[in-house]
Amino acid sequence: MNVAFRKVWRDLWNNKGRTLLVVLSIGVGVLAVGMITASNALISRQMTVSQEASRPSNIIMSLGGTIDEDTVHGIARLPGVVNAEGVVNSGLRWKPTLEAEWKDAGLIARADYNAQIFDLITLRQGALPSSANNTIAVEFNHITPFNVPPIGGTIYFEVNKKPKAIKIGGIVRDSGQFPPPFTDQPMFYADRDTLRLLDRVHNFNQLRVSIPNYTKKQADDTADVIEERLKKMSVGVGFVQTQAPDRHVLQDMFDGVGLILSVMAVMSLGLSTILVINTINAVIAQQIPQIGIMKIVGGLNDQIAQLYLAGVAVYGVLSLIISVPIGALGGYYLSSWMLNFINVPTSSFEILSTSLLYQTGAGLITPLLAALYPIIQGVSISVRQAISAYGVGTGRYGGGIVDQLLGNLRGLPRMAILSLRNTFRRMGRVALTELTLVTAGALFMMVSSTNYSFSSTIADIWKGFGFDVLVGFRDYQRTDEVVPMIESRPNIERAEMWIWATGKVNVVGATGPGTKYEIFLRGIPQDTVLLKPNLTAGRGFEPGDTHAMLLNQKLAGKMGIGVGDKIVLEVGDSGKSTWTIVGLIFDITGRDQNTGYFDRDTLSADLGQSGRATVAEIKTKISTPEAQATVEKDLRDYFKEKGVSLSFTTNSSKDREMAEAQFGILITLLLIMTFLIAIVGSFGLSGTLSINVLERRREIGVMRAVGASSGDVALIFMGEGLLLGVLSWIQAIPISLLAGQYFVQAIGTVINFPAQYHNSVSGIWIWLILVVVLSLVASWLPARRATQISVQQSLAYE
Repeated sequence: MNVAFRKVWRDLWNNKGRTLLVVLSIGVGVLAVGMITASNALISRQMTVSQEASRPSNIIMSLGGTIDEDTVHGIARLPGVVNAEGVVNSGLRWKPTLEAEWKDAGLIARADYNAQIFDLITLRQGALPSSANNTIAVEFNHITPFNVPPIGGTIYFEVNKKPKAIKIGGIVRDSGQFPPPFTDQPMFYADRDTLRLLDRVHNFNQLRVSIPNYTKKQADDTADVIEERLKKMSVGVGFVQTQAPDRHVLQDMFDGVGLILSVMAVMSLGLSTILVINTINAVIAQQIPQIGIMKIVGGLNDQIAQLYLAGVAVYGVLSLIISVPIGALGGYYLSSWMLNFINVPTSSFEILSTSLLYQTGAGLITPLLAALYPIIQGVSISVRQAISAYGVGTGRYGGGIVDQLLGNLRGLPRMAILSLRNTFRRMGRVALTELTLVTAGALFMMVSSTNYSFSSTIADIWKGFGFDVLVGFRDYQRTDEVVPMIESRPNIERAEMWIWATGKVNVVGATGPGTKYEIFLRGIPQDTVLLKPNLTAGRGFEPGDTHAMLLNQKLAGKMGIGVGDKIVLEVGDSGKSTWTIVGLIFDITGRDQNTGYFDRDTLSADLGQSGRATVAEIKTKISTPEAQATVEKDLRDYFKEKGVSLSFTTNSSKDREMAEAQFGILITLLLIMTFLIAIVGSFGLSGTLSINVLERRREIGVMRAVGASSGDVALIFMGEGLLLGVLSWIQAIPISLLAGQYFVQAIGTVINFPAQYHNSVSGIWIWLILVVVLSLVASWLPARRATQISVQQSLAYE
């Protein structure tokens, strides 16, 4: 058997180019499997470690008022509550230098940073916030993006319309804060005594609670009990968030994204085996006489099959040598990149045993399984068939329908006709090669459509809102006074006053814990021209509607209600009111797509705020991003001069840009996997053409003997590669159109974003350019080898 296995090594070594292509093709698939399995494992592990290390509260309640320490202690003694902690969370204006413009920021204050109970804020550098030193801290992810000075530097907060200097004393990490693009303002940290210096509320406006034996239902029920207790104290509850002690709030989304990437990695691995199949088929077809000779001297089918399987095993081992370290590095850097976006610490580099196991199985078993059938089929040939050079892999060109059709082509250049006819000489090989290119093309087009669908959906939603600039007021304002003030400013076309608030809703007749749902209220004027909601059922508002509302379709699904049903609305201590759902809307805003649109005048009357509202929605005459930013700043300065306190300002261009940037992260991940599949496809194409060169050496020699130049020979093979690439593009288009909608829906379900499908025409043409480039690059090396074959070598080849 030593002689036999030397034959295996000789076949691999004498065809180094073919061996390298097969090894790289398998390696890319194994790399993808290793990178994604390692990334998924590291992300899941680090998210759990980060969650547990922060000692998360189970319930976070934003309050409509404030509570003191005695109230917090009283909540902690309620049945079903383990502990409770109060937090101050407010907004304010800041700037890094006296010459800079005021910007929005967040401010969190704890009673004692050295005795934190929940959601720990950990020190990274410097000192924790202290009123003794008149210092504050900043979240470390927000330093560079927002140009916050380093430790020892001074920033300025707006206090009574004047700048108040405060020193940066520390840099902290808060697991509840994300870096850009998931936020557009920095978060600062102070103790409660410092709040007095900043003229901020001293009592707590946020309550954090833990419960024994966490379940989502138990947390919701406990939150309802606490809310009833606070209501008796005339303290309303804004929104409620629950979180498991060992599961990150974004874990479900990352698990879904990881599953999609895993499927794409397995696809990449599966497609990489196609080159193995083509190579084994070609090798056996070339070595049929050798198989016959081995049988004559006593070789058994099993022994001969083992020789070829040994060659495939070598392919797998070599691919593992390349892919295991690169896959581990890719998984580490990919997980680090993703974890940094959600403020989760990364781990040190390591090769995970589970990932190594998956890669080893993929690199060894998958190629062997792929090669098993062609090997068994090849070695089962009889001695007579093998010696007479007939059998597996042989055939006559011109016998098939496609061959006959191509043979009748006339009028094209001779080299083009040769390329066209030669392309389809091995239909099985062509079909397998096309499969990889078609898959890569269809995926690229679907990813492009996903990106376009997300962007278009966001654009449609913002267009439906109709605003260019939003101005939120700290207190209710009279609509008949504020609207003329706003419309008197430059570049303002129209202003509408809306009510924004947070409340609770439940189905009429439903009582008890767990029956109430959080809702973000939008009270709109009856004569609105800005809002053009995207209705999915029912109708919009009509004249005469009073207690009519439009409800977000997702919240309606959670509550199990629809058009015509009634709900009970409760906002703070303003009492309850009953509303009828007249339509369902598609809206991604709100904390969890839980918005509801109400008649403003009816709502303000129910809230005891007749003729008043809290948010100005403004349409500008010029809607460029620059113009919107100018109007936003002008209105901020204007109301500051008038002594009117604002809670926030924003513009639609900024909001859309931030939303699209968040989805851009997912698109980048999908494009990475599509790129790996495209590489597999290009390797497959290059391998197929290389096999064609080996099989047609005699033909190449004859062509050279009758006067064909090197350019003519190269043109034939380059033409074959280009033709296969363009054909794959044509086939990928209908597949992407048919599957694209389901792909977008699947991605939207995973990330909780019900995007509306829009086909990306640009993606089709971009892939045409890419596949032409890939085809030419993949064809270049086989074509170059073909031009280097001399007449003497080719005619003497066996």
